[in-house]
Amino acid sequence: MLRPSRVVLLLLALAAALASASATEALGIAGAGGPTVTSSATLETGKRLYRKYCGQCHALRAARAAGFGNDAGLGKDGGPSFNNLRVPFSLSVLLMTQRSNGHELVSRKLTWTQVRQVSAFVAAVTKHHTVLAQPTDG
Repeated sequence: MLRPSRVVLLLLALAAALASASATEALGIAGAGGPTVTSSATLETGKRLYRKYCGQCHALRAARAAGFGNDAGLGKDGGPSFNNLRVPFSLSVLLMTQRSNGHELVSRKLTWTQVRQVSAFVAAVTKHHTVLAQPTDG
């Protein structure tokens, strides 16, 4: 029979393992930095989705997106340009799924698979940019 203190330790370890596995699955990340394999089809789909959902507000040369925002689209104001920013996969997923900064509409329109595709595209095309993107609060 296990002592109560050991039962508590086992339950805490199990809870931590489940939380970690759930977070990794929800974000769709392999390891620490992103998808292990990014096919050209995934990148092409990510580019198309970026232009449709992100490019109205966020400039990105690789997607041929100007990023000025518009009244008829997802946001009235432009967002930060990614032309000079390095946006890692996990940061892209995090920021795209936040329900702030105008991402409320985007997060309702994209599936998790699509979020991963866009994030993989953005990470791939910005990986050599020197300035690391930082989260903002508004």
